[in-house]
Amino acid sequence: MLVYNFTLALRSLRERIQLTILMVLAIAIGIGLLITVQTMSYQGDKIPLAHKADKIFFVQADNRDIGAEPIVRQPFMTYLTYRDANNIINADTPASKHTTVWKSDVILNSFDQDVRPFRASTVVTNNNFFSMFDVPFQYGGAWSESADRGAEPVVILTKESNDLLFGGKNSVGQQLRVNALTVTVVGVMAEWNLGRRFYDESYRMGRKDTAFIPDTFAIKNNINRRERLDCLPQDRDKQTAYRTKDVDGLINSECTFVRLWAELPDPNLADQYREFLTQYVMSQKELGRFPRELNNYVTSLYTMVTLRNELNGSRNPLAYIAPLFFIVCLLNAIGILLAKFMRKSKEVSLRRALGAKKWVLMTQYLFEVLIVGVLGGIVGTALAYLGLQGMLHVQIYQSDYAVTAQALSHAFALDWVMMAKSILTAMVSSVVIGLYPIWRVVNIAPASQLKSQ
Repeated sequence: MLVYNFTLALRSLRERIQLTILMVLAIAIGIGLLITVQTMSYQGDKIPLAHKADKIFFVQADNRDIGAEPIVRQPFMTYLTYRDANNIINADTPASKHTTVWKSDVILNSFDQDVRPFRASTVVTNNNFFSMFDVPFQYGGAWSESADRGAEPVVILTKESNDLLFGGKNSVGQQLRVNALTVTVVGVMAEWNLGRRFYDESYRMGRKDTAFIPDTFAIKNNINRRERLDCLPQDRDKQTAYRTKDVDGLINSECTFVRLWAELPDPNLADQYREFLTQYVMSQKELGRFPRELNNYVTSLYTMVTLRNELNGSRNPLAYIAPLFFIVCLLNAIGILLAKFMRKSKEVSLRRALGAKKWVLMTQYLFEVLIVGVLGGIVGTALAYLGLQGMLHVQIYQSDYAVTAQALSHAFALDWVMMAKSILTAMVSSVVIGLYPIWRVVNIAPASQLKSQ
């Protein structure tokens, strides 16, 4: 019986092929837009370093002046001063590792005269950065702890910058210039697909940093600070000098610009770390610092990315438009289905008069709408793929072609999870919208139709 009903469903779909195509397109267009938007959200919401995101914590403490506006959410809290970050790193804490992050712009210049120098977005950090964040290496590796202690002139390049400077060859041991300073390459990173760049709280896609240098080397040689400086009132008139000139004044000031990350061997140690941070701030209060009430944050990477996703999601109008557009498409499909099925009222009445059960007729029409749903899901998946490719090129255009399609492709990738979701959503939706037309047609009184014959 099921095979027979399935055969009837196929025959019915072929009878009025135009209406069938309209139904498939109505579902497919709605699914295409919905899955395009949901795929971008799904890829963007993925947690970087998911296997250890509950062990990596971002450390913040409020050292601002009394008159500053209250901050009640972690993403809006300032960073740490250079002094506080180093005090915490050198203290006895529950953390197994710490790393600092701040940003700079430098000119990378090869000694090969045929290679043009270029401006590089540079991360200033310590050697723990690479092990904490599972950075992969193509050649070499992270610099040593002694390089941090000795402010050694070393650099780690990304694959892209190594391609530009050394033609992609193993450049470990080679020298180049950072601004006017000669440094030695100790490592070249492999492709590092984080999804979003979380470590500097920019959460950017596609735009990658191109070089990594030790914090101590950058401070010793007064490498510029491309950072937001949040200073107490007495230091605000010195902010410009602090960015490029007065490095000694900056590291002894109350200006925050250093991000501090801590890795805990056990997530349950987070409360102990918060207690340590509280005690540290209280000890600094005794020295006349941290004038405000306690407002510390020790936030896991998982929580940080989740909060950022919530903030970004609330600002994305497509997240609201796509479901509404999908509903409109389904309403159109209901109208088409109702028109198609009601044209069969005489046939249904005749079959019921000859003894056909309602559930038999309903099974046939359910098969029909399921087939429409599967076809709509398949076509919708293809439209979603095209939509994602279009959004990828829009993103590249918005970046003024500063990023490549390869660097952004992960954020617009239609994987098997989303493909399955596309087809399943189309099938379930087609059944839901088909229930009312099916109920209408199988509940028509046979007598009313047979009288008119």
